[in-house]
Amino acid sequence: MVRRDSRKRFYRQLVCAAAVCAVSAGLSMPPVLAQDDSEKKEDAEVIELDPIQVEGQRIENIESVKKELAKRPASSILIEEKEIVQSRAFNLQDVLQFAPGVRFQPRNGADEGQFQIRGTSLRNNFHHRGINILINGIYFGDADGFSDFESIDLLAYERIEIYKGANALRYGANTMGGAINFVPRTGYNASILQMRLIGGSFGLVSGQVSSGKVTEPFKIGNMDATADYYISASGNRQDGFQDHSEQARQRVNANVGLRLGSHQEVRAYFLQANVSEFLPGTLTNEQLFADRRQAGNRTPGVDPSGGNFFACVLDSQTCKYGRYYNLQRIGVAYRNEFAANQFIELIPYYSYQYLDHPIFQVLRQNNHNVGGELRYSNTNPIFGRANSFVVGVQPRYLDRNQRRYVNIRGSAGALTQSAALQTLYVGVYGEDALDLTERFTLVLGARWDYSTRQGTVQNFAPVGPPTQSAASTLANTQQPLRHFDAINPKLGFVYKATPTSQVYFNASRAYEPPLDLELLSSVNADGSPNTGFLNLDAQRGWQFELGYRGATVDKRYSWDLTVYDLEMQKELLASNINNQSTFQNANGTRHVGVEAGGVMVLARGLFAPGMGMDSDTLRARAAYTWSHFRFTEDVRGGGVGGPNVLIAREGNTIAGAPEHNLAGELRYDHPRGWWVAPNMEWVMTGIYTDYLNTVKAPAYFVVNVRSGWSVNKNLTLYAEGRNLTDKTYSGAVTVNDSLNRFANPAWGISAFGGVEYRF
Repeated sequence: MVRRDSRKRFYRQLVCAAAVCAVSAGLSMPPVLAQDDSEKKEDAEVIELDPIQVEGQRIENIESVKKELAKRPASSILIEEKEIVQSRAFNLQDVLQFAPGVRFQPRNGADEGQFQIRGTSLRNNFHHRGINILINGIYFGDADGFSDFESIDLLAYERIEIYKGANALRYGANTMGGAINFVPRTGYNASILQMRLIGGSFGLVSGQVSSGKVTEPFKIGNMDATADYYISASGNRQDGFQDHSEQARQRVNANVGLRLGSHQEVRAYFLQANVSEFLPGTLTNEQLFADRRQAGNRTPGVDPSGGNFFACVLDSQTCKYGRYYNLQRIGVAYRNEFAANQFIELIPYYSYQYLDHPIFQVLRQNNHNVGGELRYSNTNPIFGRANSFVVGVQPRYLDRNQRRYVNIRGSAGALTQSAALQTLYVGVYGEDALDLTERFTLVLGARWDYSTRQGTVQNFAPVGPPTQSAASTLANTQQPLRHFDAINPKLGFVYKATPTSQVYFNASRAYEPPLDLELLSSVNADGSPNTGFLNLDAQRGWQFELGYRGATVDKRYSWDLTVYDLEMQKELLASNINNQSTFQNANGTRHVGVEAGGVMVLARGLFAPGMGMDSDTLRARAAYTWSHFRFTEDVRGGGVGGPNVLIAREGNTIAGAPEHNLAGELRYDHPRGWWVAPNMEWVMTGIYTDYLNTVKAPAYFVVNVRSGWSVNKNLTLYAEGRNLTDKTYSGAVTVNDSLNRFANPAWGISAFGGVEYRF
């Protein structure tokens, strides 16, 4: 009884501390301002609007990056290296917990998860789309917009930048959610040798070895040159929390740079990833609370010895659902600063992926992607006023060969479909930021996006029993073709309210066509079968955003408070027609939200008084997100109940995201190098999982604690405890499943520890 009362008091104190710090800090905290470098005097200049020049990509000061982000008239997130290495760095949840408006929840405890910005990717019941993934500004993923996170090794990157919505014109206006940019380490900011090992609950083991170095200057002809390299090799595995959730990864990231004179630089990037994972599947609410570790995707009433010719739908474990692929990717960035404050940049890339994916059928793919970017930048003043102008073109091309087979408990049976698919995409953008006064910057921009989807699709009719492996009979051949294009303008401003704070606003339009996998789904919204590509339109919307960010002069408080209204048309939905999972467009939807975060220094010299870094520090930070996502018109479709079945009612909540989400942390840093940081995540009202709002994933409150110790300049220790109360809950959810199997069970109580050594 005493223990239970103490636990309740701890909850109340932790929630109150988070709430007090959030209110005191203006309910706002961007990771751009929330790092622990508050002793540095230059941090107070993060919001300065003066023009800057970043000299190449070889040495990019983090303060310059912060100033560049501060010139954007929108809420952006910057995760610095310290935030990455002082975590498990196993998936994006480890580093994005305190990013308002951004939500990542792992599906199977690993790096694949439900990633959304402002609710723009709620249809993603599997894998990733709707938010561009970039590696140092180079597009990562397929040309049609499909992507995943299993290839990304967080420890190979020195920072992560997040651009919300269409305001990131170069990176994100061709998706509704925006972009996330992973910036790799180079020889200029890496150790000659670094080793890291982390292990913990449920068989998790993760290791990394990396090296980076800059050469001595040398000559190429009459030109001075400097080279550098960085290479990282990592691997991890886990037994997993659910049955049938074992996973493993092996990844290599490398880049080599060559600086030629003072105006040219070329850098080559290489990535190799091998991914192996069983997919445990989702559970109903009843299954979650009866046994959260059981394998999911159970379909009641199916004869275990039968099934049907086309789909293995018994359950994930019996059908041996899994995903196995290898990926090779190479990119080159050439930069030439050919005149004062002007440069051109040429960035080609190529990637190849082979995929073997047993799910309801066995999918096998060969994916070839080629693309790049050519851009020009000019930061010369205009009429004596600071000005920044950029224009660019981004072509991409995907050649995909895909085959589907009957799933005979994980093995490929008869051929059911063969598809040769091509995607061509071209984006052209331009943007100008002009300081009309010393305190007011006006930003204008626009981009044009054009894409085609085409292919030859052969459908086959298997003969014989479901377990047959004989040749199939060709039923029909289709040659679908679709075109999508749009012009997306942008208007915004940044106003320096005080030397250390800003008001910002933007009105931006975004446009996002459907993916190949969405166009190839089985049934249209009216119940008619797919005859090539579904009758899907691109989703589009206007985003209106107003915010206030900054810090006090003494750096005790920092904040970022943002309100936004995203008016969408034709939002893509994960729907059910004739009891078949498919996709359809909504008519009108509205995403309204508040993103608030703040960090506050509660005390200095609490137990170790001193000056500057010789003093201990107690800090609090909090991030609160209010997400009010609604249908503004009824959504209807064909189905078992008739040709005009109600899918969603006007005013209903769009399923897949919590309305209220609060994260809070107290952190104590001791001058001897050790720190401890208890934190919590609170989803207050649960998550709707269907568009009719009849089923809800329960609310949850989770307590964690992180700690670390920099023993000396070479050795660092790390430890973490998660879900300390062993809460049963589902952070990531599947929306609109016909059998209400929505729950991706979160890990139970768990512990992790690690060590890092660097020379």
